[in-house]
Amino acid sequence: MLRHLVKRFLWSLFDLLIIVTITFILTYLLPGDPARTIAGPHATLADVLRIRRQLGLDAPLYVQYGRYLWNLVHLNLGTSIEFGTPVLSDILAKFPATALLAATGVIWELILGLPLGVFSAIRRGGVLDQISSTLSMAAIAMPQFWVGIILLFVLAFKFHLFPLGGYGTPVLWYAFLPGLTLGIGGAAYYQQLIRSRVLEVLPQQYIATARAKGLSERQVLLRHVMPQVLTTLITQIGMDAGYFMAGVVVVETVFGWPGIGLQAWTAIQALDVPLVIGTVLFGAFWIVLANFVVDSIYGLLDPRIRLR
Repeated sequence: MLRHLVKRFLWSLFDLLIIVTITFILTYLLPGDPARTIAGPHATLADVLRIRRQLGLDAPLYVQYGRYLWNLVHLNLGTSIEFGTPVLSDILAKFPATALLAATGVIWELILGLPLGVFSAIRRGGVLDQISSTLSMAAIAMPQFWVGIILLFVLAFKFHLFPLGGYGTPVLWYAFLPGLTLGIGGAAYYQQLIRSRVLEVLPQQYIATARAKGLSERQVLLRHVMPQVLTTLITQIGMDAGYFMAGVVVVETVFGWPGIGLQAWTAIQALDVPLVIGTVLFGAFWIVLANFVVDSIYGLLDPRIRLR
């Protein structure tokens, strides 16, 4: 097991190195001059050259890349052009809000998607199956910003049940609508995914054997079907958690949620390249970390994965 974890850890580091390299190249190829942006439109050529020298932009590309990796090893993501503060500090200050929103979104996905997927598979072709499948396809097709605006208009503006966005206390009350917005689209996908997985498991021979032994449908479902669904569910939860923790730009922007996504959108508008790139790297770290955790859990749940 230890060998499996070490191997996956090394591959995760390699993935991060590839992402960092691609990010550096894209940053180097971006049009515009960061030194000119920092100096302002009325700066002289001497001021621009001085700032380029201070930032190390006058060095060869390989030297800049080496400094870039060295700074990342020391958790230095640069300094925000707009705020003049360390990028990592700005990101970490917004991280708790995004973490809360991510957890709320995953919980809503499970609450809505898991039971619908299981019940629609058990009652395949029935009324519940047809209704849930139709609603899930519609939910998948709906853009998140549209879902968020509708929820805000109906539940917050019309009926005054929830706040009109922002962040306050009680914090779970403010996180209800943005979390539900994340959860609706994800729950629809969960419903389809779990339904397909359950339908794959039900015709298996060991399920017929369990029924022949006198087990009830509930016991068959809990003891034999759900463990097979668990690995598929863990994969999707890990992917969603990594994606949400990276900062959900659309949802945070619609609800004015002060997380990493809204911060990234503000940085893009302000052309704050260090903050944008820092957010990309921070998000990539969480996605790679989520994949590593999922692979590790797989190895614990199914030893055959370690053998492969």
